[in-house]
Amino acid sequence: MGDFAAEMAADRELVEQLRSVHSRIAALQAEEAALMTRLYERRRAQQIDLGVGLLYAGESTATEIGVALKMSQRSADNLINIGLDLEHRLPTTAEAFAAGRIDLAQVRAIRETLTNVRGDLLTELEPKIAVYAEDANPQRVRRTARRWITEADPEGQAVRRKEAEAERYVSVSAADNGTAVVDAVLPAAGGRTLYEKLREMACTQVCGEDPRTQNQRRADALVALADGTGRLTCQCGREDCPRAAFDAVAPMPRKALVQVGVSAETLAGLQDNPALLAGFGAIDADLARQIARHARFEIITDTPAPEATSAATPATTPTRELVYKPTARVASRVRAIDGICRAPGCQVPAADTDLDHQDRFDHGNPDNGGPTSEHNLGARCRRHHRLKTLADNNRNGWKVDHLPDREVQWTTPTGDSITTTPEGAQFLFPSEPVPPVTAAGVPDAETISPFIDAGPVIDGLMEMMHVYCTPSQRKAYWRTRRAG
Repeated sequence: MGDFAAEMAADRELVEQLRSVHSRIAALQAEEAALMTRLYERRRAQQIDLGVGLLYAGESTATEIGVALKMSQRSADNLINIGLDLEHRLPTTAEAFAAGRIDLAQVRAIRETLTNVRGDLLTELEPKIAVYAEDANPQRVRRTARRWITEADPEGQAVRRKEAEAERYVSVSAADNGTAVVDAVLPAAGGRTLYEKLREMACTQVCGEDPRTQNQRRADALVALADGTGRLTCQCGREDCPRAAFDAVAPMPRKALVQVGVSAETLAGLQDNPALLAGFGAIDADLARQIARHARFEIITDTPAPEATSAATPATTPTRELVYKPTARVASRVRAIDGICRAPGCQVPAADTDLDHQDRFDHGNPDNGGPTSEHNLGARCRRHHRLKTLADNNRNGWKVDHLPDREVQWTTPTGDSITTTPEGAQFLFPSEPVPPVTAAGVPDAETISPFIDAGPVIDGLMEMMHVYCTPSQRKAYWRTRRAG
């Protein structure tokens, strides 16, 4: 009995230590958010004094914090916004957070629930919700707070609902191992409608022997709604599947526009180096080859192609470099080689960025300004394009320098420095080959006997041709074969 009591006492002590550590972490999170907010307010005031517009003043702070703490810009933005609300709208929540009585997740629940609540109602309910949160998990905080707000102000809740619905969105971000996370905020009725439609498809459009789980079926149903087929295809593999007749008349799916950067050796199955899927990051070679089977290809070489010059222009200054807008070929190369926005920590795909001149283009006299050339252009999202432009005009304290091999050095107002490299180039031109182990569909050495039977060789080449060539190129190939 004594041993049992001792163990129980040890367990209680361990739980109390856990509570104490969690409380200290929460208090430190509160301090961190407050410091980030203070830095943002200083940067905003400094930049307004230098003539930066109110809409964008201070927005570079999140990037600066990302460089200093090696954290994502999005996380820094979120913490700054939380800090501003704690400072100006949620005093009781701020006090409980600083004391470690509630943690960051509970603070987020309070803040999100009280967004767009009018001032007098906020003053009445915020202290009550903050106290309640000390003994409730974040989900319970949200549910209870929504009920209290609706009871206290039913008319205002309708207005807040419409304001929240106006902030609806859908986003897709990279997850692990070639998967993606779909995140969406929808009107409540629309969200339930979507889920019920997916559930209906998962339950009724396949037979009972389909091997997928309900979760997998719902996920596949969402893709089916997007690709135009509008229905699931049963995967039971039975010839007498009761859903076969429906599957036979299902429309062909549309092919979505996705961009992949991959080396030619990997496409051919000679290597298994990873590829870069725009907006997601690295994917395995096998998935890249699957995507490539019906792709339109653009060849990016490891050396820039020379631009044409005119007779009136010196050979050292190509004509196209004196025009502000780059040629399609130069734009494609820059985006393919950069891969993503060149700012530190930014993951915006290069296809969605501006092509920014490192040395500024002189519209009045292009001969004096930075040329519109591959070496002078870089992919930057609109936010970081503004950061670079303000840095060039000495309005935010940043310094952005181009280095050899397309490296870009970003120096913050306090002197922290980070250098970014072109991510796409690492996938297009890998320096270390990865031996092929997943090259399904590519003939291996044991099946190719060119001195005995050319059939496997031709089949293998045709397989590669279908990977590399567009449909029009394949048609032209066959026309040539028939003519011969």
